[in-house]
Amino acid sequence: MKLFSIILSIFIVSSALAIECTEGMYPVSGHPRTAYFRTDGTYVPKTNVSSYCKKYRSEGPLQIKFLRKIPKGWPFKKEVFRKCGDKKQKNINQVVNTLPKILTQVGEIKILCAKKSATANNPATSALEEKIIVLYDSSFEMDLKRILTHELAHFLYHSLSTKELKQYWKVAQWSDFNQAQNFTTKRTSFSAPDGATDPEEDFANNVEYFYAEPEVMSKNFSLITKWLSKFLGDKQ
Repeated sequence: MKLFSIILSIFIVSSALAIECTEGMYPVSGHPRTAYFRTDGTYVPKTNVSSYCKKYRSEGPLQIKFLRKIPKGWPFKKEVFRKCGDKKQKNINQVVNTLPKILTQVGEIKILCAKKSATANNPATSALEEKIIVLYDSSFEMDLKRILTHELAHFLYHSLSTKELKQYWKVAQWSDFNQAQNFTTKRTSFSAPDGATDPEEDFANNVEYFYAEPEVMSKNFSLITKWLSKFLGDKQ
């Protein structure tokens, strides 16, 4: 089953290696940030965020905050947001409690429910900088654990240390010769077709398949599987 996700550029923090970080730290690249209101109503002015190193996977256990209103600056104005009902909240919490620890050390995540994605066949959307996951109605008719694994794998990718990023790019055959995130790859086979677009989507797809369809990964992507097995701690 192929899953689609959109990572919104209006929120995302780039993971390009603009700076080198020591072991245990990951790079957050400098980027312009437009003014916006947080979901609690706090105004955040526009600014240029400088590159810096941050201690990775240190946000603490995942805590879910369910929200109802459309996030400020959300580009898909026609998407209809509504309250995540008690049944959906219970389902989400139950699934989160079964996820591997390495995927859930992200602190507070805001989860919203919406009727339908503006993008066809898309069950979920992530906004990484604001730590938002939007689940559409279709996600509750699919394998929700698999969907959340994929979305949280995007968060995990952005917490990789410089060393880990380089290791993954090497084993997955991604090259970034000018360090401007203009990635290329000689691979012709991917766990999901949209993995060919960039190493982050490839990583999220591979983590998803590593847990959901390990036989597919082992058979078709043995080197990546070996690296993921070591990195993820044999699925713990």
